Amino acid sequence: MTGYQIPRNSLAWLLLAQAAVILPHVVRLPVWVTAVCVACIYWRVMVYNGRWRYPGRWTKVAFVLGGIIGVPVGYRTILGLEPAVAMLIIAYVLKLLEMQHKRDAYVVVLLGYFVAMTQFLFFQTIPWSIYIFTAVLITTAGLVGLNQTTTHARPVMTFNTAGMILLQSVPLMVVLFVLFPRLPPLWNVPMPSQIAKSGVSDTMSPGDVAQIATSSDLAFKVKFDGQMPPFNQLYWRGLVLSNFDGRTWYQDESASFRSIWRYRMPEPGWVDNMERQDNAFTYRIIQEPTQQNWLFSLMLPDLPQDRELVMARDFRLAHVEPVRTKVRYEVTSYLRYRVDTSLTAGQRRQFTSVVENGNNPRSRQLAAEMFAQSSGVNDYIGRVLRMYSERDFVYTLQPDVLGRHSIDEFLFFTRRGFCEHFAGSFAFMMRAAGIPARVVVGYHGGEYNQFGDYISVYQFDAHAWTEVWLEGEGWRRIDPTTAVAPDRIERGLEAAVADEATFLEGDFISAFARQTLWLTELRLQLSAIGYYWDTFVVGYTPQIQSDLISKFFGDIDRKGLGMIMLAIFFSLLAVIGIIILMKRPHRALTPLDREYLYYCELLGRQGLARHLGEGPIDYAERVIAARPELAQPVREVTRTYVDMAYGDLDAGRHKDLKRAIRGFRIKALA
Repeated sequence: MTGYQIPRNSLAWLLLAQAAVILPHVVRLPVWVTAVCVACIYWRVMVYNGRWRYPGRWTKVAFVLGGIIGVPVGYRTILGLEPAVAMLIIAYVLKLLEMQHKRDAYVVVLLGYFVAMTQFLFFQTIPWSIYIFTAVLITTAGLVGLNQTTTHARPVMTFNTAGMILLQSVPLMVVLFVLFPRLPPLWNVPMPSQIAKSGVSDTMSPGDVAQIATSSDLAFKVKFDGQMPPFNQLYWRGLVLSNFDGRTWYQDESASFRSIWRYRMPEPGWVDNMERQDNAFTYRIIQEPTQQNWLFSLMLPDLPQDRELVMARDFRLAHVEPVRTKVRYEVTSYLRYRVDTSLTAGQRRQFTSVVENGNNPRSRQLAAEMFAQSSGVNDYIGRVLRMYSERDFVYTLQPDVLGRHSIDEFLFFTRRGFCEHFAGSFAFMMRAAGIPARVVVGYHGGEYNQFGDYISVYQFDAHAWTEVWLEGEGWRRIDPTTAVAPDRIERGLEAAVADEATFLEGDFISAFARQTLWLTELRLQLSAIGYYWDTFVVGYTPQIQSDLISKFFGDIDRKGLGMIMLAIFFSLLAVIGIIILMKRPHRALTPLDREYLYYCELLGRQGLARHLGEGPIDYAERVIAARPELAQPVREVTRTYVDMAYGDLDAGRHKDLKRAIRGFRIKALA
C-alpha cells in the first residue's frame, strides 16, 4: 500500500516551518539532537523525491534512541525545561518519517504550533514575538496547503490565505488576552541552564563588583509617579552583608532567603520603629530574571501589599519565589527616615564583629589610632573618609588582586579599588573601632529615557556602600566612594572612569552605541518601545487585569466576567457571520479561464457577446453560424480550451490557448 503523498506546496511550507521553529533552539540543543533533526528532514525530502523509501522499523528505532540518548548526554539530566523542549522537538521531526496519511500531516502541524510557542519559555521580547508569529504563519501556510486543490496550490496564494486566517483571529485573540483569567505563566518553571544575571551576589569579595560593571545587560527599569529623586539619591538596595571572614562579606544565615517565610508576618517591634519622614516617592519596577529572590528598591520602602513580596528584617524587599521571569512590582519609599534607633546586645556584637585570628592587623591598629585621636564617632567617620581623598586612592575598574589580608593590602599598598574595596574597608574600619556597620550591595543611578519617562539600570551600575549605626539616629547610609570618586555618584560610572577608557571595553558594540548620538537616540527609542511591551503585554498580571476590568465594568465576579467574555465572543462571531453572508461568492479565476474570457471579450466587440450560462461549444456554434469566415480559428480556440479545462491536459499549459487566441484575433481583424 502506497503512503499518502503530501502536496509539494504543503510539504515545502511544513519543512520551512520546521526549520523556522527549531532554529532558535539550536543554540540550546545538544549537537547530537540537532544532527537527528537534520537527518529526519533530509530523509523526508528524499522520500518525496522517490529516491528513498520510508524508514523501516529498526531505522526508526535508531532515530528514536539517538534522540533519547542525545538529550541526557547533552544536558547531563532528563529533568528540567530544556530537556523537555528537546524531547518535544525530537518527536516533532521524527513524525516526518511516518507521515504516510493526511492525519499524520495534521499532527506535524499541531506539533509545529507547540514547538513555536516554547520559544516564549526563554524570551518574550518584541523581536522574538515577531519571529514566532512569522513561524506560526508559515506553519499555518503548511496547513492551508494540505487542503488546497491542485489549481490553487501556489505558494503565494497559500501564504496569503494563511495570513488572512491569522488576521481574522486577531480580534478574538485580543479579547481572550484582555478578559481571560490570568494564570501563572508556563515559563515560571526552573531553567537550570540560566545562571543568575542580577550581577549582585549574596557575597562580596574584592574585585567582584568590578567584574559585574563590565556588563551592559539590563538589570531593571523604574518609572516614578511624578517627580524623580536626584540622581545622587538613587541607591537601589538589594542585599545587606553583615558578616566578614577577613576577605569576603556575606549575609547572615538567619537573614538569608532560605528563611524568607519568617518575614511574611513582620515582628511588630521593628516594624513599628520604622520612622518614615517626608520625601515619599512611588515607583514601579520591571526587574529582569535573576534566578534569585532578592528585589531592588530605594530606602526606606513601605511594607509591600502584594502577597508575592515580603520585607526582610534589614528593610530589603524579596520575592517569595526566585525571579525566573520578568517581575513587575510597585514600591513607595521614603528617602528621609530613622530605623533601628536601638540595637540589642546580640545585634551590636554581630555588627561590630571582626575576625580575631590576626587578620588585617595594620588596619586594626590604624583604626585604633584614628579613633583615639577623634573627638567622637562623627569625627572618626570624617577622618576615615578624608583618608581616602588625601592618600592618593584611585577609583578604577581594574583593581589589583588582593590576598588574605585584603584590607591591609588595599589601604597600605595598592590603594587602587572599585566601590567594593572602599565599602568593605570602610565597614572594617568602623567595626575595628567598635562602631556597628554593614555593607549594602545593589545599584546606583541609572539612565533616564526621555521617550518613556523612566530609568534603565544596567549591570555596570552595580554598586556597594555601607550603613553605619549611630546612637539615637539608627542606620545611616555612608558611601565612601564619594570621597575618592564623587563623579561616580553625581554622574555615573562612565564619567568616573572616563580617564581610564575602560568603560565597557569588552563590549565594543554597546560602548559605540553610547558614544554615537544618533545610535543613542535610536537605542533609547527602541528601549521605550520594549518598556511599554513589558508593561502592558508581558507584565499583564492578574492584578492589572482586575484593575482594568474594574475601571470599565466596576466590581465584577468571575461569573460576570464569564458572561462578558461570552457576549463579546458571540458578538464577534455575529459580525464575522454577517460579513460572510454579505460577501458575494467569488471563485478565483485560473490563468486558463482568464485567457478564454479575454477571447469572449474580443467576440463581444464584434457584436457576438456570450450569453449568460452559455457553454463554450454552443457559443462556438452560434459564432460560426453568424461569422462563417471565423470557423477555423473559433473551433481551434474552443477545442483547445475544452481539452485543457475539462480534459486530462495540464491546465498550466495555457500558452497553447494564447497562441490559438492570437490566431483568432489576426483572422477577426483582417
